Amino acid sequence: PVASSLYGSRFLAGELGGSITHQCFYSTTPANKYERKYWCKIAANGVCYTIISSSSFISSEYQGRVALGDVPQNGTFTVTMTGLRSSDSGTYRCGIGSTNEGLYVSLNLTVLADAMMSRPTQLIQGELHGSVTVLCPSGDTQDDQKRFWCKVGRSICTLIASSDGYVGRRYQGRIVITPQDSSGASKVLINDLKKEDSGLYLCGTKGLRSQDSPQEVVLQVATASTIPRRAKFLSGAVGGSLSFQCHHDPKGTYEKKYVCRWKAGSCPVLLDDQGFVLESYRGRIQMSSSDPEHGSFTVLLRQLREEDAGWYWCGFRSGHTELTTSLRLLIHKG
Repeated sequence: PVASSLYGSRFLAGELGGSITHQCFYSTTPANKYERKYWCKIAANGVCYTIISSSSFISSEYQGRVALGDVPQNGTFTVTMTGLRSSDSGTYRCGIGSTNEGLYVSLNLTVLADAMMSRPTQLIQGELHGSVTVLCPSGDTQDDQKRFWCKVGRSICTLIASSDGYVGRRYQGRIVITPQDSSGASKVLINDLKKEDSGLYLCGTKGLRSQDSPQEVVLQVATASTIPRRAKFLSGAVGGSLSFQCHHDPKGTYEKKYVCRWKAGSCPVLLDDQGFVLESYRGRIQMSSSDPEHGSFTVLLRQLREEDAGWYWCGFRSGHTELTTSLRLLIHKG
């Protein structure tokens, strides 16, 4: 049986005489890896006629201008069509299976005299309970732009988080859209990954004057995870103190380790390993010990207040990537 997870763009635009490359992403089950991959076009009679398949078939009218490459270890196969003609416009399927009716994603190809080239889809792979970093395209730094992250469904893209503070219910405490850097780019950080987080997403900006073409992102969450499931909740009493551990890969090298306070999709840093402590937390919070060999450090929070209740993140920065974990603090009165 073929596992039912296959993702890919829903729309493609190509230029007359030019070429398009389309990527299909699938879960790397043994059945999917070795099953036939195909690319077909839907005719007026509703039948999807094969153009090319991994079984060495190429339709005679596409000879010399279509190629299919499969990378089973990554769970991707790529179709390239060159020498585009107006007649190539239409609905296609990329799919897996012995027939063209099995597991597939439909997409529309439009061939134009001069098409805007879209960005290639970004493939992000994460592990169950782990975290991912998605680099989002730079927007107009002059424009007051709202950054968004949404999940592509059959007909709509469901908003999950945006930079104005909206976060969907299932993502409370585990997603952040970072502020734009000097180039206008921002990151989407997600942790406590779940199997159902796998899918096709759009990451982009909406401004008052412009809307940039969003970045398509395929997120694959591997269920065979090496990351242990850790406690998500901690409780303490007003006036008391508590400590928690932040865990990272002991083999990783990180230029910055930090703790931040999550609220409405943003996470201001409270303290880091370079000596920074947020003014309002001075004397109350510290990194009490570090155990690099086992990949952890301990954070101590004293003189607990009711308003300390909420979500906290541990973060480890390595280049563009941030490894993050989240936990929720519950505070009760004495």
